[in-house]
Amino acid sequence: MNEGPSIAIVGGGLAGLAAAAALAKVGFAAEIFEAAPHLGEIGAGVNISPQAIRVLRAIGLGEAVAAAANVAPGVLTRDMHSGAALDYRDHANMETRFGAPLCTFHRADLLEALARGVDRGRIHLGHRLVALEEGAGGVELRFANSVKHGAELLLAADGIHSQVRRALYGDDHPSYTGQMVWRALLSGASVPAGVLAPSGHVQWLGSGRHFFAYYLRGRDVVNIVTQQDTEQWVEEGWSIPGDVAEMRASFPNPEPRLAALLDAATACSKWGLFLRPLTENWGRGRIQLIGDAAHAMLPNAGQGAAQAFEDAYILARWLAALPADPVAAMENFRRVRIPRVRVIQRSSSSIVRAKHDYNPRGPDTARAKVDAVEAMAWIWGYDAVASWDRQPVVPAVAQND
Repeated sequence: MNEGPSIAIVGGGLAGLAAAAALAKVGFAAEIFEAAPHLGEIGAGVNISPQAIRVLRAIGLGEAVAAAANVAPGVLTRDMHSGAALDYRDHANMETRFGAPLCTFHRADLLEALARGVDRGRIHLGHRLVALEEGAGGVELRFANSVKHGAELLLAADGIHSQVRRALYGDDHPSYTGQMVWRALLSGASVPAGVLAPSGHVQWLGSGRHFFAYYLRGRDVVNIVTQQDTEQWVEEGWSIPGDVAEMRASFPNPEPRLAALLDAATACSKWGLFLRPLTENWGRGRIQLIGDAAHAMLPNAGQGAAQAFEDAYILARWLAALPADPVAAMENFRRVRIPRVRVIQRSSSSIVRAKHDYNPRGPDTARAKVDAVEAMAWIWGYDAVASWDRQPVVPAVAQND
């Protein structure tokens, strides 16, 4: 390892492990502190778009990531009630056009792939941060198990409820969107043949709601993730137990394929979607927030994990470029990252209406294509590896979302 600042990472999820792996790739070691007693996350599917797959390849995790990924040849969109095919998003040329495919993972498998780039002896489980103290030369961390740890730099990768962000900036007062998500994992064997034909990745649209289902781990698991407008208050969180009967009732009169998926569910979770203010409060001095801790966003554009991976790579490159002045490195990181991420946050907030305003009886304009590749091309086509030190150009149409 190179001589460099001592680095602590709070959070051993996707953002934290990606940051540790990226730092290791440029020769810096980091100590990772994770509150959970085991290295793992709530089981669910996660989509990683092409530009983030290229970043993981650059970090040296290409083979591990490819072994854990499902690559769907496309996404079919159907009407939720009639079953009519509305659109097919072809992914056949993703690698050619964007340099990598769009991949889906079981979150636990992706986490394990990231962990392969990290010295396991530097991962400290069961360390829940309770306080931190900033000093001129570094930060002291205090954990609930009475452990104290000092580091010259602190990277906060502790998610939407970040203790580090709260310590720096106070409560961010998120606002409820009036939308909620259901999640469930099904045994692939419980899903009748043809339900997810032809590509293994299907979206259903209805008024004020949509429903995604796709295979994970080959065809061993089917991931369900939904979103709907609701007048019900739903708490924010990943692992709030849901009621399967309530989930089924929230999709009335489903077409047979969708009904088969709902019938196969035996357990589910739910959470409410909340918006946080778009700010530049990503860190100060020797403390840097990354991933959801810095820029939590709604899941509509599928960019939460992808943007954390971009963070990890670009921050590591800046620290490697300015090892004698890590504070300046982190300032440059924020200068490059904030403009792009802010526009993606806005896009993630607005894109859902294209789905939830779907009108099966309306004119063609009301049944327009959703999730078109072209709408995402400026996000997927970004090359963090080649331009880590420059602010990316954001198309005017994206800035106006």
